[in-house]
Amino acid sequence: MARWKNPPPLGFVEAATSRFSFPNWQSGNDDSIFYNLNIPSFFKSRTVAAQPDFSFLDRAINADLLDITFDNLDGSTNPPLREYLVGPRQVQAMMMAYRGKVVFEIFPGMNPMDYHVWMSASKTTAGLLVSMLANEGAIDMEQPMSTYIPELAGSFWDNVSVKNTMNMSVGVDNEETFESLSNPDSWITKFFTAIFTPADDPSEWRSLLKEVQPLSDEKPGDVFRYSTSNTQALVLLVEQVTQMSWEAYWNQRIWSKIGARGPFMIGLAPDGTPVGGGLNFTTLEDMLRYALIYTPSWNVVSEEQIVTDALLKEIQTLGNPEAYANSTEIAYGQRWFGETPAFNTAQWDHAFEDGAMFKHGNMGQGIYVDPGRDFCGCYFGLATNDESVAGVDHSPGYLRAAAKLLAGE
Repeated sequence: MARWKNPPPLGFVEAATSRFSFPNWQSGNDDSIFYNLNIPSFFKSRTVAAQPDFSFLDRAINADLLDITFDNLDGSTNPPLREYLVGPRQVQAMMMAYRGKVVFEIFPGMNPMDYHVWMSASKTTAGLLVSMLANEGAIDMEQPMSTYIPELAGSFWDNVSVKNTMNMSVGVDNEETFESLSNPDSWITKFFTAIFTPADDPSEWRSLLKEVQPLSDEKPGDVFRYSTSNTQALVLLVEQVTQMSWEAYWNQRIWSKIGARGPFMIGLAPDGTPVGGGLNFTTLEDMLRYALIYTPSWNVVSEEQIVTDALLKEIQTLGNPEAYANSTEIAYGQRWFGETPAFNTAQWDHAFEDGAMFKHGNMGQGIYVDPGRDFCGCYFGLATNDESVAGVDHSPGYLRAAAKLLAGE
């Protein structure tokens, strides 16, 4: 992985560029690494500039964190973090902060100032903006999505509340599973093709949102079924309610206030809509600055408490444990953490009774916030989603283990 700290040869750049396709991007090969480090080269993108001054993050590096480990549900113990980092999951970078100071940072497969795609860890930004609008009374979480997105009126979204969309329990046939993503005729495969591939109809993904069909034996709120399409519906909601572009509102409420050292970039769908469900593109340190606003040490990066105590509580408790317990995703949480999370909430995949929350990203990205322990961590990686090839993504479990260790537990 260390070779990615140097510019790749021209021949590789030209060949990888010619080979770009959605399947190749998702394959976990060398081309994938190049794509994830250069998203604006493969998707039309918009950029939010950094502010003149950036927030300084003190370092208090704790080398002992390289020795942390944790147990799996079956009682087996994972190797020390130092060994895991050089394994098949191809972790490219990882940072942790405790009480507002960086206590761990490592960059096995990229440079500290390189940019990388967040993939689905991006979804937390949608959850935050919608939560803010709801907290301020601009959105009613119990109202149907079509109340705020006129183009979805007359579709099943008339029956899906904002809250259920936030919690990915919409009761329609849009779930991302290995089976559905492997089926070229599934609704979700058609959606991803439409949102990531140039087409004769650039807005086809919007039409597909209106056409998605309800599940015959399930109603909204019953089951957590993971789908990026839900997040993209929330992107449309934010733009309609604020009458601002997604990235402009994100900058106004968050990015311009955290002392980001670099710009925020986001890839666009064919029709120019930001893909807020997956294509955020920043340095890892700036992603950590974002994570810090969920902790008691928010003042390290911001002059104002962006995520107030009341807002944080709303985000932490929006989910439904019963919907989570019946989901496919609960098994991921158990494998990643070696324990069973309590529920999902507000676009975060896994939440715990102690208030910690985690969001995973395709091919091995992640963000973990643990307000109760004043801890947060982020990582970038590149590995196929086939666990039989790359193994289980245990980075989430190492972050949670580090939080507990630093808190003296």
